Amino acid sequence: MKLLKRFFSREQQKKRLFVLSMDGVSQDFALKAARDGLMPNLAAILDQGVSTGLASCLPTVSTVAWASYMTGVNPGKHGVYGLVERHPDPFSVLIPSSSDIKAPTLWEMLGRGGVPVGVMNVPLTFPPKKVNGFMVSGFLSPDLSQATYPVELAPRLMEMDYRIEADVGLASEEPEFFLAELGDTLARRFKAAFQLMREGDWEFFQLHLTGPDHINRLYWDAWTEGGDTGRARLAEFYRRLDGYLGELTENLPVSCPLLMVSGYGITRCQGLVYLNHWLEANGYLLFGKGKKELKNLHGDSKAYSLLPGRIYLNLEGREQKGSVAQGRPYEDLREELIHRIGGLVHPESEQPLVAAVRRREEVYSGPQLSRAPDLVVEPAPGYDFKANLGVTGLVAPPDKSGMPAKDDALFYLSGVKEGLAPGEHRLEDLAPTVLTLLGLNTPPGMEGSSLL
Repeated sequence: MKLLKRFFSREQQKKRLFVLSMDGVSQDFALKAARDGLMPNLAAILDQGVSTGLASCLPTVSTVAWASYMTGVNPGKHGVYGLVERHPDPFSVLIPSSSDIKAPTLWEMLGRGGVPVGVMNVPLTFPPKKVNGFMVSGFLSPDLSQATYPVELAPRLMEMDYRIEADVGLASEEPEFFLAELGDTLARRFKAAFQLMREGDWEFFQLHLTGPDHINRLYWDAWTEGGDTGRARLAEFYRRLDGYLGELTENLPVSCPLLMVSGYGITRCQGLVYLNHWLEANGYLLFGKGKKELKNLHGDSKAYSLLPGRIYLNLEGREQKGSVAQGRPYEDLREELIHRIGGLVHPESEQPLVAAVRRREEVYSGPQLSRAPDLVVEPAPGYDFKANLGVTGLVAPPDKSGMPAKDDALFYLSGVKEGLAPGEHRLEDLAPTVLTLLGLNTPPGMEGSSLL
C-alpha cells in the first residue's frame, strides 16, 4: 500500500497535456454542435474549461497553420508559405516537408526540456524526426513503414490496422464509400492512440484529425443553408467523433488537461478565383513555346501565382528568367499589382473578390523572408484563390462547398474557467502555451505568447 501511495504521488506531480488538433473546426461550430445536442460529449468537455477563437495564418492552409503552431513563429522564421513551394532557379515546384521547417518545433523544445512526447498524424511531420518518445507522420507519408519514429513502431501500427489517411480522391466520385472510409480511418486512429496512451511514458501527447476538414468542405452548404442528405452525412460524422471524445476523456490520466485546437475555421465557398488567368489576360504572365506551365515562362513575364493567393515577381537575379529589375521597377510593379488585383470584382455580381493585397514584409518577418511571395492576396470571404493554368475565366463555381476561414479557429483548454490573456489570440500563441502548461520556459525568438 505504501508503495502504491508513493507511485500515485509521483504520478500526480507529473505535468501532462493531451492535445487534440483538427483542421477546419471553428469555435462557433463547436459551440453550436455542443449546444444543439449534436455532440453531447463535446458539450460536457466545453463545460469544464474555457474556449476562444484564434486567428489563423495567411495564406490560410494546413501546412502554414501547423508550422506556425508547432514553432510559435511566423513563416518569415519557419519558412513554410503554402501547400506547395517553388525553387526559383532552375524553376521547380515542390511539396514542403518537415525538412523545410527552419525553426525549432514544439517536439524538439519539449525533448530538450526532458518531456517525453507522442505525436500522431500532425501535418508537416514527414519525414519523421527523432524525438524524445515517438512520432507517427501525417498525410504526406507515402506508407506506414516510412512514417514512424522509431521505425519499430510501424509493425505495431500495422498490427493495429492503423491507416494514415482516407482516400480523399473518392470524396466527389463515391461519397458514400468515402464517408465509410473516413469513419473507419477515424476509428483506427483513436484505437491506436488509446493503445499508445496506455502503454507509453508520455507527458505530451498530440493526436491530429483531418476528417473534420474533409467532411466540412463537402457538406458545409448543407449545414449552413439546409440540405437533408448532406446535413445528415455531416451530422453522422460528428456524432461518431463525439463518441470518441467521450472515450478520450475516459482514457486521459487523472489531472491531465485536454487542449483542443484547430488550424483554421471554415466558411461557405462562393467561388474559385484563378489569379494566373488574370495575370496572363493582362500581360503579366507569358509562356514560351511548348506546354503552358510555370517552368516554361517567357523571359518577358512579369509575375506568376502559386496557390492560394501568392504572387511572385519575375525578379532579375532571383528567378530563372528574371525580367523585373530590382529596386524602383520592382517596387513600382508591386504597387501596380496591389492596386489592380485589390480592385478585382466578380464579373457578374461585381462583388469584391479581394480583401487586401499585402507586401510580404507587411505580413512576415525573419531570416526566411527572402523565400516569401512578393505579394500575398487575402481573399474576400468565401473566395478560394487557385493557380491553375489554361482555365477559361477569372471566376468559376466552387468545387467544394466549404473552404478555410482565417478567423475563429478553435481553442479550448480544460480546467480553466477564466483568466486567458487579453487581446487577439493567434496560432503562434499555442507553442508557448503548451510550454507553460508543461512547466518549461519560452525560448528566445518565439513570437507567440502564452494564453495563460
